[in-house]
Amino acid sequence: MAINNQDLEALDWIYLEQQTMQTAQGDAEFDIYLGKVRIDKEDFDISVHVGQGLSEVLLGRQWLKNRRLVVDMPSNVMTLE
Repeated sequence: MAINNQDLEALDWIYLEQQTMQTAQGDAEFDIYLGKVRIDKEDFDISVHVGQGLSEVLLGRQWLKNRRLVVDMPSNVMTLE
């Protein structure tokens, strides 16, 4: 998962390290945090990449290995099943 650094302020996540990652715009520095998310009433501890200039929360394809992504655009609802 990747989020903008402004979105991090409201979360009580633990800083782990900094990593250089290759993106479509070239190399970028990301702070890595231990994040907690809840999907279908189940809690997960995940690595979260926090950087600047991310306009949307990015969800990695690793989540799609064992879950089904359903997007209902008219209702503005996205679920992982």
